[in-house]
Formats: sequence, structure tokens, C-alpha cells
Amino acid sequence: MKRSQTVLYFIILILLILLIYREFGRDGGIPVDKERAKEHVIAMEEAATYTRAFAGARMELEKQLQDTAYLTRNFNLPVAESFNRHAIAALLNKKGADGIRIYLGLNPKREVVFVLVPVDGQGKDIAEKLVAYETPWVPGVSRAMALPPAEDAEAMERGHRCPHTCDLESPVTAP
Repeated sequence: MKRSQTVLYFIILILLILLIYREFGRDGGIPVDKERAKEHVIAMEEAATYTRAFAGARMELEKQLQDTAYLTRNFNLPVAESFNRHAIAALLNKKGADGIRIYLGLNPKREVVFVLVPVDGQGKDIAEKLVAYETPWVPGVSRAMALPPAEDAEAMERGHRCPHTCDLESPVTAP
């Protein structure tokens, strides 16, 4: 009996170690196919050149317009937008997702925004619900009535706009 208890404790200890390693032993990174990623990689210096060229072209366009406030009023362009890892993971975790497509949009405030949708391996947008929400329990209200009905298909938007939330020390932040 004592030997069987020792074996049982040993097995439990091994399983516990494996569980801890699985949860905390990784670097926390998302698996990457480096060969597929290579087609999108550019040098940071090249990225900085692109962002500076865009900023310069934008200033030149503003000079060409008779109404210099037209762009700001009708196409309030951000320098960039950032999205947290959970928004990106929700897109990539959709069944069949092979990537993300980023559309330019114009919200009611006349701000140019980025709209992100998952795409499949054939380049088709995946128009499905992205995030399942827990329906709260409200006393006296059925769960079906607790939240307004949500559309099935969702996209990601509402990125954090730069210049309000920028990394001013980034090599790609245009002066």
C-alpha cells in the first residue's frame, strides 16, 4: 500500500510539473510560420521612410487645397491606430482565419479609421461574430432580454488613434 501511494504521489507531482510548465514555461508567444511572415517583413528604416513620405505627401496635399482645413474636417487622418493583442487574437482565432484584412473607413465624426476583419486562405472575408459576451444575470429579467440583440457578423475598429496615443520615440513616427 505504501509503495502504491508513493507511485501515485510521484505521478501527481509529474503531472503538476507538466501543467506548470505548460502554463508558465513558454515565452508566451503566438506560433509563427517564419517563411509565411517573411513576405511582409521590411526593415524598420524602410518603414520610417514610408511614414515620413506619407506625412510629407499629406502636407503637400494640404498646400494644394484652397480650403486648407478640408482634409481635417472631412478626412481626419490618424498617424496610426493601435489594437491590443486580444482584438488581433479574436480575429485570428476565427475558424478558418488565415490572416487579417485592414480596410480604411470613415466614421460619423469624419475620422479615417481602420476596420479589421479576418480572412480565410482563399482571401475571402469571414463575416461572423468575433467575441461571445456573457449575458449577465439580472433579477426578474430573463437572460434573453438582458442585452440588446447583437448582430452576428462583427469587425474590429476603435483602435487607439495616434497622435493621441503615440510612441513618440518610435523610429517610424514621422516628425
